[in-house]
Amino acid sequence: MRLDHASHIEDASQSALDECPIGSDTHHAEKARVVIQGELDGNERMDRERKAILRSALQFVDVTGQRRTSVPDKSSPLEVPHEDFQRVCPFIAPSPELFYMLLPEPTATIGRSGSIQWPDHISDKTLEKMASSILSDNDLEHGQVFYQYCICIYVKAIFHLYQKPRTYKDPRINAQFLKSKKLYETYAFGALKRLNFLNAPTLPFIQSLISAAFFMQYLGNMSQSWILNSYAARLITALGYHEMRNPLGTADLDEEIHSAVCWCFYLDRTLSTLLYRPLSLPEPHISPMDLISDNQSLPHLPLIRILLDLAQVQGELLNCGMADNTRQIIANHSRLQERMEVIYSRLQSGQASAPDCIAIDWISGEFCYYAILVDILRSRLKCAFSPLTHKECVSYSRKSLRALHHLQRNIADTPGFMDPYPSFLTWTVLLYPLSPFFVLFCNIIGELDMDDYNLMQDITQSLSQFAASPYISKLLKLLYYLQNLCVPLIEAKQLMGPQLKVPTLYPSMTGTWHDHQTSTNEHAHFFMAGSPYMDPVSGANPQQLQTPSDGSYAPAPDDALMWQLFNSQLSLEWFESDPFCY
Repeated sequence: MRLDHASHIEDASQSALDECPIGSDTHHAEKARVVIQGELDGNERMDRERKAILRSALQFVDVTGQRRTSVPDKSSPLEVPHEDFQRVCPFIAPSPELFYMLLPEPTATIGRSGSIQWPDHISDKTLEKMASSILSDNDLEHGQVFYQYCICIYVKAIFHLYQKPRTYKDPRINAQFLKSKKLYETYAFGALKRLNFLNAPTLPFIQSLISAAFFMQYLGNMSQSWILNSYAARLITALGYHEMRNPLGTADLDEEIHSAVCWCFYLDRTLSTLLYRPLSLPEPHISPMDLISDNQSLPHLPLIRILLDLAQVQGELLNCGMADNTRQIIANHSRLQERMEVIYSRLQSGQASAPDCIAIDWISGEFCYYAILVDILRSRLKCAFSPLTHKECVSYSRKSLRALHHLQRNIADTPGFMDPYPSFLTWTVLLYPLSPFFVLFCNIIGELDMDDYNLMQDITQSLSQFAASPYISKLLKLLYYLQNLCVPLIEAKQLMGPQLKVPTLYPSMTGTWHDHQTSTNEHAHFFMAGSPYMDPVSGANPQQLQTPSDGSYAPAPDDALMWQLFNSQLSLEWFESDPFCY
């Protein structure tokens, strides 16, 4: 007996899809199209190879951006290719045995699997209260509070099983863990479908929405996660919880409220940055870091504090470019970079002292940290180009992708299930910016760096085994497309040999373009004649870098197009198969 994952989608009115206006969630694609087309139209002296690359990118953006109006897509964003989810079953309330499993043991130690659970907004005391209410068999049953509690409990159960596969290696036991997880997903869906969103705002309602947002995020549906969390943020605002000034620990109710605000804040800043959407939760009066319980028995706590700090930085980065002048924008970026340096020192010290059982989780934190830092540097480069900033941006992109590649090579040590792809991808690639991929792609085009190309190959090849997932499949289409655009240039460089020095698109630290040796070697001449770094008609060298009056550097006009690609960030919404228009 299972709940059909797609049933709640199929029941929706088709008119909602038909009336979805063009641009409602493809405005990023439209913006990219205008920028790339404008650069193509305005750069008559651009060489043939770069024109071909950018026309291919333009075609890809056009096809992707018009997906909702040109390609009928009735598939569910939550569709899982398992027969277990293709049948409808009645909703079943949490069993007493489930509560026995979730309630903590009084003598739990860090080495035990039950003590390395990722904490959330539902504390042990809150869980005990919910379990007591459901088991008491009173008027709560089948009411709205009942379903709100059920969502929290079933999602809690899913994440309880999240740690099991890397602790217990017996395949038959893990198969049972996976079966139970899917069952809990089924019932979580059933409870979520029964929520009445016209209900008055209450704390249990907020808690259930945040649990549902984590559930959707775990499934890879970031758009639905943002919607549910945004509604939770509106209810928090309506009740004035974000304005609370009470110190943590004054009362159990205050602790529940603080925890809800803390995790809603984390999801709001992280998902809004990812999806280019406005923030939903006003800045809390208490620092988010002070909203989380200081429970020293939780080994994940130092990492969670770092993620909250990073979420705060992401939220500020969204508004970083709204200053009145360039000087203030640069000052904002400098302040964020200084904060990131402080966070990095904490990341290093926390990673060094972390228990071995969660060491891999800190590698995920590294990927997230460097991805956010790359976004900060990209934002700064849009405002004022600097060779040093560009060099740092490329370097941090490599570090981010190397951390991801380490995770890919050590899947057995990561938490979660292979269902149909490793769960850690929902906390890394699908939740944090894809900027490192774009930066590395542009650097390969500009520098013909073989190490960067090999790293991009490693990432795409590792991800290709999980193409059964619609999210990973769509992401792979982009990565393979970019990788294939690099192939002709890389092959040409390999043909010429390592002795060939190629002039690049990017300036040196002195503010001039890298020099290239003048050679009569026919192979070198052949490569240069068709390269994206020389005009094939006039044979002219790239222009000298222009130096603005404020001392910053800017690329030459003919190379502005590559910087547009460098500064582009495709929205994750493009890769989702969600047919709704919100």
